[in-house]
Amino acid sequence: MVGRPNPAGAGLTVEGKGGIAAIAIMALPLLVVGGLIAMILLIFGPAQDAGACAPGRTVDPQKITETAIAGYNGVQLENAAHIMNAATDLRLDRGAQILGVLAAITESDLQVLDHGTDADPDRRGLFQQPDDPEWGSLSDRMDPTRSATNFYLQLQTVQSWSSLPPSVAVSRVQGGSDPYRFEDDYAAAALIVGTLAGGGEVVCQGGNLVFPLEAGFQMTSKFGYRGAVEGLNVNPFHAAVDLQNWPGACGAPVYAITAGTVTVKAGYTLSIKSPEGYTVSYLHMKLSDISVAIGDQVGAGDQVGLVGSEGPSTGCHLDLRMNVIGTTNQAVAELVRAESMGGPAGFVDPEEFYRLFGVELCPPDTCRRTY
Repeated sequence: MVGRPNPAGAGLTVEGKGGIAAIAIMALPLLVVGGLIAMILLIFGPAQDAGACAPGRTVDPQKITETAIAGYNGVQLENAAHIMNAATDLRLDRGAQILGVLAAITESDLQVLDHGTDADPDRRGLFQQPDDPEWGSLSDRMDPTRSATNFYLQLQTVQSWSSLPPSVAVSRVQGGSDPYRFEDDYAAAALIVGTLAGGGEVVCQGGNLVFPLEAGFQMTSKFGYRGAVEGLNVNPFHAAVDLQNWPGACGAPVYAITAGTVTVKAGYTLSIKSPEGYTVSYLHMKLSDISVAIGDQVGAGDQVGLVGSEGPSTGCHLDLRMNVIGTTNQAVAELVRAESMGGPAGFVDPEEFYRLFGVELCPPDTCRRTY
């Protein structure tokens, strides 16, 4: 999905309750040619994947760096390469490569183990796969490529696997009572895959990255210093971008851009924490229009509410912001933070966040900026 040109407004922020910088101020929409806008809105559908992950890249296991990556080296990294290659052979992307390496880190420390656990003594190999026809013969389970291929074949049977939190997606293949037991190893898996793929720090997250509004949105306010707003006591630094479908912005669906857990639902703020530790917030919705609750697990692209104009706002729009304090994704952590520009701590430019994943949030040929 891409943004489409439409008329717009403007935005600003205040420091909100609980440390969340809040609120964009929008100007009234401009007049446009109604027929053109109607045609654009008909052509382009609802929120689509925005290309969260780079394509999977084949790695030569015989040319693995001698330098440890995330504490793993030698044969362990060779096994990671075999897992990555199994994914590319199935035309899966870098996100899938991360999931496979994640599973093997947690299950075996990237080692082909010829033993199981006391509870499951028949489990073997990189993925500790049990003695079951779906996992093949013992030799299959002990072979890095075949065991990884079988992991990916099972992963693809999991409904919406690419939109699930990474640990949840892996647990639905590997089993076990704790769907979050893989979570602590995600940063290591992402770093290994990103480094072996030749791109340095990984610029991909588990799950899809989607846009927060349906096609036909425009950017009405940018991230950064905006100055004073007449008649309102607001922080001159806007720690977000404002997006608006036009016409008819009020009541438009709002979608979670990434998977995560709902951590804040208060006032006019909804916050969802990614498995990678950063938090995405969606502002100005009515509480009654927010369709998720604190503690809920959401997937990328799940509808979480409706566009509104709650709080200091002069029109219906979505204020989209993200705070990276505590993130385990090194590339995300290294984005320029608002505090370096005099803004509130931890917030980063959503446009720069999208660019990490190879996506323009508001490309000049398809999205009109009106601030």
